[in-house]
Amino acid sequence: MDFIKELHSFKTIVEEGTFTKAAAKLNYAQSTVTNHIKKLEEELEVALFLEGKSNVLTLEGELLKQAVPGLIAQWEEVKEQLLNASNTVEYSLRMGIVPPYDMLILPELLHVFSHQYPKIKFEIMVGSTLALADALKENRIDFALCSLPHEDSFVYEELLQEEICCITSITNPLIIKELADLTGIHLYSSGGDCPALRNIEGYLDQCVPSLQWEYVSSSTTIPYLIEQTGFCGLVPRSIIDQTCAQVKILSLPLPNLRMTIGLLSKQPLTLFPNITKKFVFELKMRLLSLL
Repeated sequence: MDFIKELHSFKTIVEEGTFTKAAAKLNYAQSTVTNHIKKLEEELEVALFLEGKSNVLTLEGELLKQAVPGLIAQWEEVKEQLLNASNTVEYSLRMGIVPPYDMLILPELLHVFSHQYPKIKFEIMVGSTLALADALKENRIDFALCSLPHEDSFVYEELLQEEICCITSITNPLIIKELADLTGIHLYSSGGDCPALRNIEGYLDQCVPSLQWEYVSSSTTIPYLIEQTGFCGLVPRSIIDQTCAQVKILSLPLPNLRMTIGLLSKQPLTLFPNITKKFVFELKMRLLSLL
């Protein structure tokens, strides 16, 4: 801050006796020290040195001489408190997140953030979009990273669109070349709380007779079920990329194979405390880095 620099210049002039010596000690040009005093006098609306005598203080200058060490010390104390605030703040950060983003971005983010804010308390809920929306309505979490729920009573910031894929087992594959081949087949899905999945399920119900739906609340489990059972399933591409299960993507003419992922809350995130806004910013950066 310029005001603090001006006070330092004034204090050094008083200590050294002249503008020239003060400039040398502060490693400033003498014109810089002169400008500091000129600005200080303008801000305080008083003369600090007698006219024509740069080493003789006015009455106001004498008063400032007595006050300036305390002013500088107080500023340094405030600065130190601000720098150390992260070590003293106590705060609960309550969020929800859908798989597999809990595994993809949370571990490193929580590790870094907990070092910056040692006293922060994390309350993390992992679940489906529907479960997270219910938790928001019941004030059990403050925001969530998830898809867009059916209702429009939330604030939602879309961050990315993810492909939904139809997969089958590599070791126990089904021969599926067209939608008709799904007739009578068991098909895993994580449920209808995601509009994109709901649309695909509705489309398949219209096009494929006798399709047998198997619902699993956690989409990260589906590839492992498919690997063992030989059934098919609908899952986001990020889960396929991270799974160790032996599965492959089927090429089928399905519409709207995109689901949105974004931040869901009851009020704009700009109204949240600064710690939450900082966490959300880092969350966004890590999420977008996955693209």
